[in-house]
Amino acid sequence: MTEPDLLRTQQIRSSFAHLPLTLSVSALNSTLLGAVLLDQTWRTAIIVWIGAQLGLSVLRLTFWYAHRRLDTSPKSTAWWGYVAAVGAFFSGLAWGYAPLLTEAGDPRLLFVAVVLCGMCAGAATVHAAHAATMLGFIVPAILPLIVVFFLRDQAAFGLLACVFGLSMVLASRKFRQWFREVTSAQLELAERTEELDSVNRRLRQEIADHRSTEEKLYQAQKLEALGQLTAGIAHDFNNLLMAIGGAAGQIAIRGEPANAPHVRTIMHSVERGATLTRQLLAFGRKQNLQPRSVDINAMLREWEKLLLATLGGYAQLVLHLSPLQMIAFVDAAQLENAVLNLVLNARDAMPLGGTITITTDRHYFTGQEDGTEGLVGDFVRLAVSDTGHGMSEDVRLKAFEPFFTTKQMQAGSGLGLSQVYGLVQQSGGMMRIDSEVGLGTTVVLYLPQGHGVATIQRSAEPKIPVGYHSGRLLLLDDDSEVREAVSAMLQTAGYTVVACDRAEKALDELRQRAADVLIVDFAMPDMRGDQFAEAARRLHPAVPILFITGYSEPNTLRQERWMLQKPFHAAQLVDVVEQAKADHDARDR
Repeated sequence: MTEPDLLRTQQIRSSFAHLPLTLSVSALNSTLLGAVLLDQTWRTAIIVWIGAQLGLSVLRLTFWYAHRRLDTSPKSTAWWGYVAAVGAFFSGLAWGYAPLLTEAGDPRLLFVAVVLCGMCAGAATVHAAHAATMLGFIVPAILPLIVVFFLRDQAAFGLLACVFGLSMVLASRKFRQWFREVTSAQLELAERTEELDSVNRRLRQEIADHRSTEEKLYQAQKLEALGQLTAGIAHDFNNLLMAIGGAAGQIAIRGEPANAPHVRTIMHSVERGATLTRQLLAFGRKQNLQPRSVDINAMLREWEKLLLATLGGYAQLVLHLSPLQMIAFVDAAQLENAVLNLVLNARDAMPLGGTITITTDRHYFTGQEDGTEGLVGDFVRLAVSDTGHGMSEDVRLKAFEPFFTTKQMQAGSGLGLSQVYGLVQQSGGMMRIDSEVGLGTTVVLYLPQGHGVATIQRSAEPKIPVGYHSGRLLLLDDDSEVREAVSAMLQTAGYTVVACDRAEKALDELRQRAADVLIVDFAMPDMRGDQFAEAARRLHPAVPILFITGYSEPNTLRQERWMLQKPFHAAQLVDVVEQAKADHDARDR
Protein backbone atom coordinates (compact mmCIF):
# COMPACT_ATOMS: atom_id res chain seq x y z
CA MET A 1 0.00 0.00 0.00
CA THR A 2 1.34 3.43 -0.98
CA GLU A 3 1.88 6.28 1.45
CA PRO A 4 -1.03 8.44 0.04
CA ASP A 5 -3.42 5.53 0.62
CA LEU A 6 -2.16 5.08 4.15
CA LEU A 7 -2.46 8.84 4.74
CA ARG A 8 -6.10 8.91 3.59
CA THR A 9 -6.84 5.96 5.83
CA GLN A 10 -5.40 7.82 8.83
CA GLN A 11 -7.47 10.93 7.95
CA ILE A 12 -10.71 8.92 7.97
CA ARG A 13 -9.75 7.16 11.18
CA SER A 14 -9.03 10.53 12.80
CA SER A 15 -12.54 11.79 11.94
CA PHE A 16 -14.23 8.65 13.30
CA ALA A 17 -12.02 8.69 16.40
CA HIS A 18 -13.47 12.06 17.54
CA LEU A 19 -17.06 11.25 16.54
CA PRO A 20 -18.40 10.16 20.00
CA LEU A 21 -17.29 13.46 21.58
CA THR A 22 -18.62 15.50 18.64
CA LEU A 23 -22.02 13.78 18.71
CA SER A 24 -22.29 14.16 22.49
CA VAL A 25 -21.64 17.91 22.23
CA SER A 26 -24.08 18.18 19.31
CA ALA A 27 -26.86 16.41 21.21
CA LEU A 28 -26.29 18.51 24.34
CA ASN A 29 -26.09 21.84 22.48
CA SER A 30 -29.16 21.09 20.35
CA THR A 31 -31.15 20.27 23.48
CA LEU A 32 -30.02 23.45 25.27
CA LEU A 33 -30.61 25.61 22.19
CA GLY A 34 -34.08 24.10 21.75
CA ALA A 35 -34.90 24.91 25.38
CA VAL A 36 -33.81 28.54 24.85
CA LEU A 37 -35.86 28.92 21.66
CA LEU A 38 -38.90 27.03 22.92
CA ASP A 39 -42.13 29.13 22.85
CA GLN A 40 -45.71 28.64 21.81
CA THR A 41 -45.20 29.70 18.19
CA TRP A 42 -42.35 27.30 17.28
CA ARG A 43 -43.00 24.63 19.92
CA THR A 44 -43.71 21.75 17.54
CA ALA A 45 -40.96 22.64 15.06
CA ILE A 46 -38.36 22.94 17.83
CA ILE A 47 -39.32 19.58 19.33
CA VAL A 48 -39.10 17.95 15.89
CA TRP A 49 -35.73 19.65 15.32
CA ILE A 50 -34.34 18.38 18.64
CA GLY A 51 -35.60 14.89 17.84
CA ALA A 52 -33.99 15.02 14.40
CA GLN A 53 -30.66 16.07 15.93
CA LEU A 54 -30.77 13.26 18.51
CA GLY A 55 -31.80 10.65 15.90
CA LEU A 56 -29.07 11.76 13.53
CA SER A 57 -26.52 11.56 16.36
CA VAL A 58 -27.61 7.98 17.18
CA LEU A 59 -27.39 7.01 13.49
CA ARG A 60 -23.90 8.45 13.14
CA LEU A 61 -22.86 6.76 16.38
CA THR A 62 -24.01 3.44 14.86
CA PHE A 63 -21.73 4.00 11.89
CA TRP A 64 -18.89 4.87 14.29
CA TYR A 65 -19.40 1.54 16.07
CA ALA A 66 -19.45 -0.30 12.75
CA HIS A 67 -16.24 1.44 11.73
CA ARG A 68 -14.56 0.10 14.87
CA ARG A 69 -15.80 -3.46 14.36
CA LEU A 70 -15.71 -3.93 10.60
CA ASP A 71 -13.03 -3.73 7.93
CA THR A 72 -11.19 -0.40 8.07
CA SER A 73 -8.29 -1.38 5.86
CA PRO A 74 -7.03 0.98 3.15
CA LYS A 75 -9.18 -0.92 0.62
CA SER A 76 -12.39 0.37 2.30
CA THR A 77 -11.12 3.91 2.90
CA ALA A 78 -13.19 5.51 0.12
CA TRP A 79 -16.45 4.02 1.40
CA TRP A 80 -15.87 5.10 4.99
CA GLY A 81 -14.85 8.58 3.77
CA TYR A 82 -18.20 8.82 1.97
CA VAL A 83 -20.05 7.75 5.14
CA ALA A 84 -18.21 10.37 7.25
CA ALA A 85 -18.86 13.21 4.75
CA VAL A 86 -22.57 12.39 4.28
CA GLY A 87 -23.11 12.14 8.03
CA ALA A 88 -21.41 15.51 8.59
CA PHE A 89 -23.47 17.08 5.78
CA PHE A 90 -26.82 16.05 7.27
CA SER A 91 -25.70 17.11 10.73
CA GLY A 92 -24.59 20.51 9.38
CA LEU A 93 -27.88 20.83 7.50
CA ALA A 94 -29.80 20.20 10.72
CA TRP A 95 -27.80 22.83 12.54
CA GLY A 96 -28.24 25.23 9.61
CA TYR A 97 -32.01 25.02 10.17
CA ALA A 98 -31.69 26.52 13.70
CA PRO A 99 -31.69 30.22 12.59
CA LEU A 100 -35.01 29.60 10.79
CA LEU A 101 -36.60 28.81 14.18
CA THR A 102 -36.37 32.53 15.14
CA GLU A 103 -38.49 35.47 13.85
CA ALA A 104 -37.27 38.80 12.51
CA GLY A 105 -36.03 41.06 15.25
CA ASP A 106 -35.67 38.15 17.68
CA PRO A 107 -32.56 38.87 19.78
CA ARG A 108 -32.10 35.11 20.32
CA LEU A 109 -30.76 34.93 16.75
CA LEU A 110 -27.40 36.16 18.06
CA PHE A 111 -27.39 33.37 20.63
CA VAL A 112 -28.09 30.88 17.83
CA ALA A 113 -25.21 32.42 15.86
CA VAL A 114 -22.82 31.99 18.80
CA VAL A 115 -23.80 28.32 19.21
CA LEU A 116 -23.48 27.72 15.45
CA CYS A 117 -20.05 29.35 15.34
CA GLY A 118 -18.96 27.19 18.27
CA MET A 119 -20.17 24.05 16.50
CA CYS A 120 -18.38 25.08 13.30
CA ALA A 121 -15.19 25.82 15.23
CA GLY A 122 -15.40 22.37 16.81
CA ALA A 123 -15.97 20.73 13.42
CA ALA A 124 -13.05 22.65 11.92
CA THR A 125 -10.86 21.25 14.71
CA VAL A 126 -11.93 17.61 15.02
CA HIS A 127 -12.59 17.04 11.29
CA ALA A 128 -9.77 19.16 9.91
CA ALA A 129 -7.81 16.09 8.88
CA HIS A 130 -10.56 15.12 6.39
CA ALA A 131 -11.58 18.08 4.23
CA ALA A 132 -14.82 16.54 2.93
CA THR A 133 -16.16 15.89 6.44
CA MET A 134 -15.13 19.34 7.67
CA LEU A 135 -16.71 21.19 4.72
CA GLY A 136 -19.70 18.84 4.80
CA PHE A 137 -20.59 20.26 8.23
CA ILE A 138 -19.45 23.89 8.09
CA VAL A 139 -20.97 24.90 4.74
CA PRO A 140 -24.58 23.73 5.33
CA ALA A 141 -24.40 24.90 8.97
CA ILE A 142 -23.07 28.45 8.48
CA LEU A 143 -24.61 29.35 5.09
CA PRO A 144 -28.27 29.59 6.27
CA LEU A 145 -27.16 31.87 9.14
CA ILE A 146 -25.41 34.21 6.71
CA VAL A 147 -28.49 34.34 4.47
CA VAL A 148 -30.80 35.04 7.43
CA PHE A 149 -28.57 37.92 8.60
CA PHE A 150 -28.63 39.55 5.16
CA LEU A 151 -32.41 39.06 4.71
CA ARG A 152 -33.08 40.68 8.09
CA ASP A 153 -30.96 43.76 7.31
CA GLN A 154 -28.15 42.63 9.58
CA ALA A 155 -25.42 42.72 6.91
CA ALA A 156 -22.65 43.42 9.42
CA PHE A 157 -23.42 40.19 11.27
CA GLY A 158 -23.68 38.42 7.93
CA LEU A 159 -20.22 39.60 6.92
CA LEU A 160 -18.84 38.58 10.28
CA ALA A 161 -20.35 35.10 9.80
CA CYS A 162 -18.77 34.93 6.30
CA VAL A 163 -15.37 35.90 7.67
CA PHE A 164 -15.73 33.42 10.50
CA GLY A 165 -16.67 30.57 8.15
CA LEU A 166 -13.80 31.40 5.78
CA SER A 167 -11.32 31.62 8.65
CA MET A 168 -12.45 28.22 9.91
CA VAL A 169 -11.87 26.73 6.44
CA LEU A 170 -8.40 28.28 6.18
CA ALA A 171 -7.48 27.26 9.71
CA SER A 172 -8.56 23.69 9.07
CA ARG A 173 -6.47 23.69 5.90
CA LYS A 174 -3.40 24.62 7.92
CA PHE A 175 -4.23 22.00 10.49
CA ARG A 176 -4.76 19.42 7.75
CA GLN A 177 -1.33 20.20 6.32
CA TRP A 178 0.20 19.78 9.76
CA PHE A 179 -1.71 16.52 10.24
CA ARG A 180 -0.37 15.19 6.94
CA GLU A 181 3.20 16.07 7.87
CA VAL A 182 2.92 14.50 11.32
CA THR A 183 1.13 11.41 10.02
CA SER A 184 3.66 10.99 7.20
CA ALA A 185 6.45 11.25 9.73
CA GLN A 186 4.70 8.70 11.96
CA LEU A 187 4.18 6.33 9.02
CA GLU A 188 7.78 6.69 7.98
CA LEU A 189 8.88 6.18 11.57
CA ALA A 190 6.64 3.11 11.85
CA GLU A 191 8.07 1.77 8.58
CA ARG A 192 11.62 2.42 9.72
CA THR A 193 10.83 0.89 13.10
CA GLU A 194 9.40 -2.19 11.40
CA GLU A 195 12.48 -2.41 9.21
CA LEU A 196 14.68 -2.02 12.26
CA ASP A 197 12.68 -4.66 14.14
CA SER A 198 12.97 -6.94 11.12
CA VAL A 199 16.72 -6.36 10.96
CA ASN A 200 17.00 -6.97 14.71
CA ARG A 201 14.97 -10.17 14.45
CA ARG A 202 17.09 -11.34 11.54
CA LEU A 203 20.24 -10.37 13.42
CA ARG A 204 19.11 -12.25 16.52
CA GLN A 205 18.30 -15.27 14.36
CA GLU A 206 21.68 -15.06 12.63
CA ILE A 207 23.41 -14.77 16.01
CA ALA A 208 21.48 -17.80 17.25
CA ASP A 209 22.31 -19.70 14.05
CA HIS A 210 25.94 -18.63 14.34
CA ARG A 211 26.10 -19.82 17.93
CA SER A 212 24.44 -23.09 16.95
CA THR A 213 26.84 -23.54 14.02
CA GLU A 214 29.77 -22.60 16.23
CA GLU A 215 28.69 -25.15 18.82
CA LYS A 216 28.26 -27.83 16.16
CA LEU A 217 31.65 -26.95 14.68
CA TYR A 218 33.23 -27.13 18.12
CA GLN A 219 31.62 -30.51 18.74
CA ALA A 220 32.67 -31.74 15.27
CA GLN A 221 36.26 -30.56 15.79
CA LYS A 222 36.38 -32.13 19.23
CA LEU A 223 35.04 -35.42 17.92
CA GLU A 224 37.40 -35.31 14.95
CA ALA A 225 40.39 -34.70 17.22
CA LEU A 226 39.30 -37.51 19.51
CA GLY A 227 38.80 -39.70 16.46
CA GLN A 228 42.33 -39.05 15.23
CA LEU A 229 43.71 -39.77 18.70
CA THR A 230 41.74 -42.98 19.17
CA ALA A 231 42.65 -44.17 15.64
CA GLY A 232 46.34 -43.76 16.47
CA ILE A 233 45.92 -45.61 19.74
CA ALA A 234 44.04 -48.37 17.92
CA HIS A 235 46.96 -48.84 15.48
CA ASP A 236 49.53 -49.45 18.21
CA PHE A 237 47.09 -51.55 20.20
CA ASN A 238 46.38 -53.74 17.17
CA ASN A 239 50.09 -54.49 16.81
CA LEU A 240 50.25 -55.52 20.48
CA LEU A 241 47.20 -57.73 20.09
CA MET A 242 48.68 -59.25 16.95
CA ALA A 243 51.80 -60.27 18.82
CA ILE A 244 49.89 -61.58 21.85
CA GLY A 245 47.35 -63.49 19.77
CA GLY A 246 50.05 -65.01 17.55
CA ALA A 247 52.09 -66.17 20.53
CA ALA A 248 48.99 -67.62 22.22
CA GLY A 249 48.17 -69.51 19.05
CA GLN A 250 51.61 -71.11 19.02
CA ILE A 251 51.28 -72.04 22.68
CA ALA A 252 47.93 -73.65 21.89
CA ILE A 253 49.64 -75.82 19.22
CA ARG A 254 52.83 -76.74 21.07
CA GLY A 255 51.85 -76.25 24.70
CA GLU A 256 50.80 -78.63 27.42
CA PRO A 257 47.11 -79.50 27.83
CA ALA A 258 47.27 -77.99 31.29
CA ASN A 259 47.90 -74.57 29.70
CA ALA A 260 44.79 -74.71 27.48
CA PRO A 261 42.51 -72.76 29.91
CA HIS A 262 45.12 -70.02 30.18
CA VAL A 263 45.48 -69.86 26.39
CA ARG A 264 41.70 -69.57 26.02
CA THR A 265 41.74 -66.70 28.52
CA ILE A 266 44.47 -64.97 26.52
CA MET A 267 42.64 -65.49 23.23
CA HIS A 268 39.39 -64.25 24.76
CA SER A 269 41.16 -61.12 26.03
CA VAL A 270 42.71 -60.58 22.60
CA GLU A 271 39.26 -60.82 21.04
CA ARG A 272 37.91 -58.30 23.56
CA GLY A 273 40.82 -56.00 22.77
CA ALA A 274 40.17 -56.39 19.04
CA THR A 275 36.52 -55.48 19.65
CA LEU A 276 37.67 -52.41 21.58
CA THR A 277 39.92 -51.27 18.74
CA ARG A 278 37.10 -51.78 16.24
CA GLN A 279 34.93 -49.54 18.41
CA LEU A 280 37.68 -46.92 18.56
CA LEU A 281 38.14 -47.05 14.80
CA ALA A 282 34.38 -46.88 14.32
CA PHE A 283 34.23 -43.71 16.39
CA GLY A 284 37.14 -42.21 14.49
CA ARG A 285 35.46 -43.21 11.21
CA LYS A 286 38.64 -45.09 10.28
CA GLN A 287 37.45 -48.70 10.09
CA ASN A 288 37.31 -50.65 6.86
CA LEU A 289 33.58 -50.96 6.17
CA GLN A 290 32.03 -53.40 3.73
CA PRO A 291 28.77 -51.62 2.84
CA ARG A 292 26.07 -53.54 1.03
CA SER A 293 22.32 -53.31 0.55
CA VAL A 294 20.67 -54.61 3.72
CA ASP A 295 16.97 -55.17 4.39
CA ILE A 296 16.65 -53.47 7.79
CA ASN A 297 13.20 -54.92 8.51
CA ALA A 298 14.36 -58.48 7.75
CA MET A 299 17.45 -58.00 9.92
CA LEU A 300 15.36 -56.78 12.87
CA ARG A 301 12.85 -59.64 12.55
CA GLU A 302 15.73 -62.13 12.45
CA TRP A 303 17.29 -60.52 15.53
CA GLU A 304 14.07 -60.08 17.52
CA LYS A 305 14.55 -63.27 19.60
CA LEU A 306 18.19 -62.42 20.26
CA LEU A 307 17.26 -58.90 21.35
CA LEU A 308 14.53 -60.24 23.65
CA ALA A 309 17.04 -62.65 25.17
CA THR A 310 19.47 -59.76 25.64
CA LEU A 311 16.80 -57.74 27.48
CA GLY A 312 16.25 -60.71 29.79
CA GLY A 313 12.69 -59.72 30.66
CA TYR A 314 13.73 -56.35 32.07
CA ALA A 315 11.98 -54.45 29.28
CA GLN A 316 9.41 -54.97 26.57
CA LEU A 317 10.47 -54.82 22.93
CA VAL A 318 8.09 -53.36 20.33
CA LEU A 319 8.87 -53.33 16.60
CA HIS A 320 7.07 -50.75 14.47
CA LEU A 321 8.43 -51.68 11.07
CA SER A 322 7.39 -49.92 7.90
CA PRO A 323 5.29 -52.03 5.51
CA LEU A 324 7.65 -50.85 2.76
CA GLN A 325 10.97 -52.53 2.15
CA MET A 326 13.65 -50.65 4.10
CA ILE A 327 16.89 -51.17 2.13
CA ALA A 328 19.95 -49.36 3.53
CA PHE A 329 23.48 -49.25 2.11
CA VAL A 330 25.59 -50.03 5.17
CA ASP A 331 27.97 -52.57 6.65
CA ALA A 332 25.54 -55.25 7.86
CA ALA A 333 27.70 -56.69 10.66
CA GLN A 334 28.54 -53.23 12.02
CA LEU A 335 24.86 -52.22 11.88
CA GLU A 336 23.85 -55.32 13.85
CA ASN A 337 26.42 -54.41 16.48
CA ALA A 338 25.12 -50.82 16.49
CA VAL A 339 21.50 -51.90 17.03
CA LEU A 340 22.59 -54.21 19.83
CA ASN A 341 24.49 -51.32 21.49
CA LEU A 342 21.45 -49.04 21.24
CA VAL A 343 19.12 -51.66 22.73
CA LEU A 344 21.53 -52.33 25.59
CA ASN A 345 21.83 -48.60 26.30
CA ALA A 346 18.04 -48.30 26.27
CA ARG A 347 17.73 -51.24 28.69
CA ASP A 348 20.29 -49.72 31.06
CA ALA A 349 18.38 -46.42 31.00
CA MET A 350 15.31 -48.23 32.45
CA PRO A 351 16.44 -49.89 35.72
CA LEU A 352 12.80 -50.33 36.76
CA GLY A 353 11.72 -51.70 33.40
CA GLY A 354 9.90 -50.08 30.50
CA THR A 355 9.38 -50.32 26.76
CA ILE A 356 11.92 -50.20 23.94
CA THR A 357 10.43 -49.33 20.55
CA ILE A 358 12.29 -49.81 17.28
CA THR A 359 10.79 -47.94 14.32
CA THR A 360 11.71 -47.93 10.64
CA ASP A 361 10.51 -45.67 7.85
CA ARG A 362 11.80 -43.56 4.99
CA HIS A 363 12.85 -39.93 5.04
CA TYR A 364 13.76 -37.51 2.27
CA PHE A 365 16.19 -34.62 2.84
CA THR A 366 16.13 -31.60 0.54
CA GLY A 367 19.42 -30.22 1.86
CA GLN A 368 17.70 -27.10 3.24
CA GLU A 369 16.69 -28.47 6.64
CA ASP A 370 18.45 -27.18 9.74
CA GLY A 371 20.85 -29.52 11.49
CA THR A 372 20.94 -32.12 8.71
CA GLU A 373 24.61 -31.63 7.81
CA GLY A 374 23.71 -31.03 4.17
CA LEU A 375 22.18 -34.47 3.55
CA VAL A 376 20.22 -34.73 0.30
CA GLY A 377 18.16 -37.63 -1.00
CA ASP A 378 16.32 -40.71 0.29
CA PHE A 379 17.38 -42.21 3.61
CA VAL A 380 16.22 -45.09 5.78
CA ARG A 381 15.25 -43.92 9.26
CA LEU A 382 15.93 -46.35 12.12
CA ALA A 383 14.86 -45.12 15.57
CA VAL A 384 15.34 -46.80 18.96
CA SER A 385 13.22 -45.25 21.74
CA ASP A 386 13.02 -45.99 25.45
CA THR A 387 10.86 -44.84 28.35
CA GLY A 388 13.82 -44.36 30.68
CA HIS A 389 15.14 -41.45 32.71
CA GLY A 390 16.34 -39.47 29.66
CA MET A 391 19.36 -37.19 29.31
CA SER A 392 20.10 -33.62 30.27
CA GLU A 393 21.32 -31.30 27.52
CA ASP A 394 24.91 -31.45 28.79
CA VAL A 395 24.88 -35.24 28.74
CA ARG A 396 23.27 -35.32 25.29
CA LEU A 397 26.02 -33.12 23.82
CA LYS A 398 28.73 -35.44 25.20
CA ALA A 399 26.97 -38.70 24.39
CA PHE A 400 29.01 -39.42 21.24
CA GLU A 401 32.39 -38.92 22.89
CA PRO A 402 34.41 -42.13 23.46
CA PHE A 403 34.68 -43.37 27.06
CA PHE A 404 31.97 -40.94 28.21
CA THR A 405 29.33 -42.78 30.20
CA THR A 406 26.83 -42.06 32.95
CA LYS A 407 26.83 -45.71 34.03
CA GLN A 408 28.47 -46.96 37.18
CA MET A 409 32.06 -48.21 37.20
CA GLN A 410 32.48 -51.46 35.23
CA ALA A 411 28.92 -51.12 33.86
CA GLY A 412 30.01 -49.83 30.46
CA SER A 413 33.01 -48.69 28.44
CA GLY A 414 31.38 -45.56 27.04
CA LEU A 415 32.12 -46.65 23.46
CA GLY A 416 28.67 -47.87 22.41
CA LEU A 417 27.20 -44.63 21.10
CA SER A 418 30.54 -43.40 19.76
CA GLN A 419 30.87 -46.58 17.70
CA VAL A 420 27.34 -46.14 16.30
CA TYR A 421 28.10 -42.49 15.57
CA GLY A 422 31.28 -43.39 13.68
CA LEU A 423 29.50 -46.08 11.65
CA VAL A 424 26.66 -43.78 10.62
CA GLN A 425 28.97 -40.88 9.75
CA GLN A 426 31.33 -43.05 7.71
CA SER A 427 28.34 -44.63 5.92
CA GLY A 428 27.25 -41.17 4.73
CA GLY A 429 24.31 -40.79 7.10
CA MET A 430 23.41 -38.85 10.22
CA MET A 431 22.69 -39.68 13.85
CA ARG A 432 20.51 -37.65 16.21
CA ILE A 433 19.53 -37.97 19.86
CA ASP A 434 16.22 -36.55 21.13
CA SER A 435 15.96 -36.73 24.90
CA GLU A 436 14.50 -34.98 27.90
CA VAL A 437 14.98 -35.77 31.54
CA GLY A 438 12.15 -37.98 32.75
CA LEU A 439 10.65 -38.47 29.27
CA GLY A 440 12.96 -41.07 27.75
CA THR A 441 15.39 -41.02 24.83
CA THR A 442 15.12 -41.61 21.09
CA VAL A 443 18.23 -42.33 19.04
CA VAL A 444 17.62 -41.88 15.31
CA LEU A 445 19.89 -43.21 12.55
CA TYR A 446 19.52 -41.91 9.00
CA LEU A 447 21.20 -44.39 6.64
CA PRO A 448 21.65 -44.00 2.86
CA GLN A 449 19.05 -45.90 0.90
CA GLY A 450 20.28 -48.97 -1.00
CA HIS A 451 18.92 -51.08 -3.84
CA GLY A 452 18.44 -54.84 -3.81
CA VAL A 453 19.36 -57.02 -0.84
CA ALA A 454 22.63 -58.82 -0.06
CA THR A 455 22.81 -61.88 2.19
CA ILE A 456 24.75 -61.45 5.42
CA GLN A 457 27.61 -63.94 5.56
CA ARG A 458 28.46 -65.08 9.08
CA SER A 459 31.95 -66.51 9.53
CA ALA A 460 32.56 -69.72 11.46
CA GLU A 461 34.87 -69.99 14.45
CA PRO A 462 38.46 -69.73 13.12
CA LYS A 463 40.72 -72.76 13.46
CA ILE A 464 44.51 -72.78 13.58
CA PRO A 465 45.84 -74.27 10.31
CA VAL A 466 48.65 -76.80 10.75
CA GLY A 467 50.82 -78.10 7.84
CA TYR A 468 49.34 -78.94 4.44
CA HIS A 469 50.49 -75.69 2.79
CA SER A 470 53.62 -74.82 0.85
CA GLY A 471 55.26 -71.85 -0.81
CA ARG A 472 57.94 -69.23 -0.23
CA LEU A 473 56.62 -66.08 1.44
CA LEU A 474 58.43 -62.79 2.06
CA LEU A 475 57.28 -60.97 5.24
CA LEU A 476 58.17 -57.31 5.84
CA ASP A 477 57.25 -55.73 9.20
CA ASP A 478 59.32 -53.37 11.35
CA ASP A 479 57.70 -54.58 14.61
CA SER A 480 59.75 -57.58 15.78
CA GLU A 481 56.97 -59.06 17.94
CA VAL A 482 54.41 -58.84 15.14
CA ARG A 483 56.96 -60.19 12.68
CA GLU A 484 57.66 -63.20 14.91
CA ALA A 485 53.95 -63.86 15.49
CA VAL A 486 53.04 -63.74 11.79
CA SER A 487 56.09 -65.84 10.85
CA ALA A 488 55.07 -68.47 13.38
CA MET A 489 51.52 -68.59 12.02
CA LEU A 490 52.77 -69.11 8.46
CA GLN A 491 55.47 -71.62 9.36
CA THR A 492 52.99 -73.65 11.39
CA ALA A 493 50.77 -73.76 8.30
CA GLY A 494 53.70 -75.19 6.31
CA TYR A 495 55.07 -72.16 4.46
CA THR A 496 58.69 -71.15 4.09
CA VAL A 497 58.98 -67.61 5.45
CA VAL A 498 61.71 -65.04 4.85
CA ALA A 499 61.15 -62.30 7.46
CA CYS A 500 62.66 -58.81 7.02
CA ASP A 501 62.57 -55.77 9.31
CA ARG A 502 63.63 -53.18 6.69
CA ALA A 503 62.39 -52.46 3.17
CA GLU A 504 65.85 -52.37 1.63
CA LYS A 505 66.68 -55.82 3.02
CA ALA A 506 63.44 -57.19 1.61
CA LEU A 507 64.24 -55.72 -1.84
CA ASP A 508 67.67 -57.39 -1.74
CA GLU A 509 65.96 -60.72 -1.05
CA LEU A 510 63.65 -60.15 -4.04
CA ARG A 511 66.56 -59.34 -6.29
CA GLN A 512 68.09 -62.70 -5.42
CA ARG A 513 64.90 -64.76 -5.60
CA ALA A 514 61.20 -64.15 -6.17
CA ALA A 515 58.54 -65.06 -3.61
CA ASP A 516 55.10 -66.59 -4.13
CA VAL A 517 53.43 -63.86 -2.00
CA LEU A 518 54.72 -60.68 -0.35
CA ILE A 519 53.23 -59.87 3.08
CA VAL A 520 53.92 -56.20 3.80
CA ASP A 521 53.15 -53.94 6.76
CA PHE A 522 51.85 -50.56 5.63
CA ALA A 523 53.28 -48.23 8.30
CA MET A 524 57.09 -48.49 8.51
CA PRO A 525 59.72 -45.86 9.40
CA ASP A 526 61.97 -46.16 6.35
CA MET A 527 59.43 -46.77 3.60
CA ARG A 528 55.63 -47.07 3.50
CA GLY A 529 54.13 -50.36 2.38
CA ASP A 530 52.71 -48.90 -0.86
CA GLN A 531 56.10 -47.41 -1.73
CA PHE A 532 57.77 -50.78 -1.14
CA ALA A 533 55.10 -52.47 -3.30
CA GLU A 534 55.86 -50.11 -6.17
CA ALA A 535 59.58 -50.96 -5.98
CA ALA A 536 58.85 -54.70 -5.65
CA ARG A 537 56.61 -54.71 -8.71
CA ARG A 538 59.36 -53.19 -10.78
CA LEU A 539 61.38 -56.32 -9.94
CA HIS A 540 58.48 -58.83 -10.20
CA PRO A 541 55.40 -57.21 -11.81
CA ALA A 542 53.05 -60.14 -11.23
CA VAL A 543 53.90 -60.89 -7.61
CA PRO A 544 50.79 -60.78 -5.34
CA ILE A 545 51.15 -58.44 -2.35
CA LEU A 546 49.16 -58.82 0.88
CA PHE A 547 49.14 -55.70 3.05
CA ILE A 548 48.73 -56.04 6.82
CA THR A 549 48.04 -52.91 8.87
CA GLY A 550 46.99 -51.79 12.31
CA TYR A 551 45.22 -48.80 10.77
CA SER A 552 41.98 -48.91 8.87
CA GLU A 553 42.26 -49.18 5.12
CA PRO A 554 44.54 -46.28 4.06
CA ASN A 555 43.47 -44.24 1.04
CA THR A 556 46.61 -45.32 -0.86
CA LEU A 557 45.51 -48.98 -0.58
CA ARG A 558 41.98 -48.51 -1.88
CA GLN A 559 42.86 -50.16 -5.19
CA GLU A 560 44.85 -53.02 -3.66
CA ARG A 561 43.21 -56.44 -3.78
CA TRP A 562 44.72 -58.17 -0.76
CA MET A 563 44.65 -56.63 2.70
CA LEU A 564 44.17 -57.74 6.32
CA GLN A 565 43.60 -55.54 9.32
CA LYS A 566 45.38 -56.45 12.54
CA PRO A 567 44.78 -58.38 14.68
CA PHE A 568 43.81 -61.38 12.54
CA HIS A 569 43.67 -65.13 13.08
CA ALA A 570 46.03 -67.60 11.47
CA ALA A 571 43.12 -69.07 9.53
CA GLN A 572 42.29 -65.66 8.05
CA LEU A 573 45.91 -65.09 7.09
CA VAL A 574 46.34 -68.49 5.44
CA ASP A 575 43.02 -68.14 3.61
CA VAL A 576 44.02 -64.82 2.02
CA VAL A 577 47.54 -66.13 1.18
CA GLU A 578 46.04 -69.15 -0.59
CA GLN A 579 43.63 -66.92 -2.53
CA ALA A 580 46.52 -64.69 -3.63
CA LYS A 581 48.59 -67.71 -4.69
CA ALA A 582 45.69 -69.24 -6.61
CA ASP A 583 45.01 -65.97 -8.42
CA HIS A 584 48.71 -65.67 -9.32
CA ASP A 585 48.86 -69.27 -10.61
CA ALA A 586 45.69 -68.73 -12.66
CA ARG A 587 47.20 -65.66 -14.32
CA ASP A 588 50.42 -67.55 -15.11
CA ARG A 589 48.44 -70.28 -16.88
